[in-house]
Amino acid sequence: MNQTRPRILLIGGTYRALCMLERLLERGDRIAAFIGIEGAKERDFCPEILEICDRASIPARSGHKLGEELVRWLEDRIRPDLAIAVGVHTEIPLSIGGNCRLGLLEAVDFFHSESCSGVALRQCGRDVHAREISPPDDDDDVGEVYLQMIDELVRCVEEYLDRLTPSGSGQDVGVPFEVGSTPAEELQDVVTRSEPGRDTNLLEQEVASYVGADHVFALRSTADAFRVIAEILGLGEDDELIFPGLASAAAVEGLTAAGARAVYADVDPQRLTLDPDRARESLCKQTRALVISHALGQPAELDRLYGLAQEHDLEVIEDGGESLGARFAGSRLGRGPCTCVFRLPLGRGTTGLQAGLVMLPENLAERFRPLVKDLRLGDGAAALALRELAGLEDRISARRAEASSYSSELVRYDAFRVPSTPEQALSVYSAYLLRLTRFARTSADDLHKLLLDSGIETRRLHLPVADRDLAALPCSDSALATGLLLPIEPPLSEARREQLLDAIFGYAIG
Repeated sequence: MNQTRPRILLIGGTYRALCMLERLLERGDRIAAFIGIEGAKERDFCPEILEICDRASIPARSGHKLGEELVRWLEDRIRPDLAIAVGVHTEIPLSIGGNCRLGLLEAVDFFHSESCSGVALRQCGRDVHAREISPPDDDDDVGEVYLQMIDELVRCVEEYLDRLTPSGSGQDVGVPFEVGSTPAEELQDVVTRSEPGRDTNLLEQEVASYVGADHVFALRSTADAFRVIAEILGLGEDDELIFPGLASAAAVEGLTAAGARAVYADVDPQRLTLDPDRARESLCKQTRALVISHALGQPAELDRLYGLAQEHDLEVIEDGGESLGARFAGSRLGRGPCTCVFRLPLGRGTTGLQAGLVMLPENLAERFRPLVKDLRLGDGAAALALRELAGLEDRISARRAEASSYSSELVRYDAFRVPSTPEQALSVYSAYLLRLTRFARTSADDLHKLLLDSGIETRRLHLPVADRDLAALPCSDSALATGLLLPIEPPLSEARREQLLDAIFGYAIG
């Protein structure tokens, strides 16, 4: 499918419409939806068309007239760029064309309209493309003339669409979520230098210096890191751990591997990190630890959460995620008195390749060290991690600038909620979460699909943790239901950012 072509709403119900649909699908045009309207005295081909739409996963509606319900469906869900009405006798509401960026195109012919001497495409009552065809005489084969007319009608629409998006343009106008990949030779180095060595030691030293931590261990995965942390802290079956509603699967699975129970407390509605008040409400005699996640690069309220932990003699485990470099109260995360685990992706396009960086105080480091000898990051992967660390501050600055560009445009509309910027906290924006409010004209899920269909990649928040569904977490669930992750690294060009924002505004605001 050519993502540069307009999203088409096809309206009709005759054989013409069936032929038009088949040809547009064959060409790879983008059929956003179909509305079936019976063709007066002609045979109704809506059942055949609806079957094709079902096979091609095209949203479709059928009816005798275009009522307000269909208009609302188009406004709220489909948002086509161009409506094409083929052989339709019913008057089409102006609101349908008005909801399409390119308006309404009527494909008419002499079988349909006495004012047409062949085939024509009309917009706003005037012909924009036409072809002369002799109407059938009494001696002519009406069937052959009818088929010739359909061929010419289809060609007219093809030429019109090709003028909108010339086939020779060939340029990539899409907006990818992530760009680039790690070169093959570097991935080969990861395989051949799989044992820890000089680069692994250097990485641990560099991260310790960067964060200000007592001890740093570079492991192959964050799941291994959390599992070993649970072991050295002695977390077992009689213990409960308080997690935020937006917690990573690696933290939950690793810390509960020995039988400890996960208890979920809701997040702050703005920061999306563990809410200290909700955490306090979840405390009981079995509570052993608070697990603090720094969601999407946003630091949690460490002063209040550490105060709560000290008051009730609890362990604190920070799930740093991809927030390496974020600051709270002037210090980088990971410098605190307890353990903290970061996930450092090793290049673009390598979702499974990461370094698990564990920050530990002195009293825990000596117990941790002998348990991770076989889990440490290999030299090849450590070399990639060192390269990522060297450019981290520049990438963080670029992400903050990109986030600021997004927020300055989106914050002007009450249909959107942008990431908060709380005092004492400096986010690294490992992701940019746009949240839709009740004033948006579409849901986050539908907006995600519409943008993808327009060649713009976004992502949804996903939490693969089944037990979490049993908790009452309105703020967490709201973020999941209304949130959409926008591309933030590498920064978009001005043209691509404008394309992305225009599409969001078009679908969510109108």
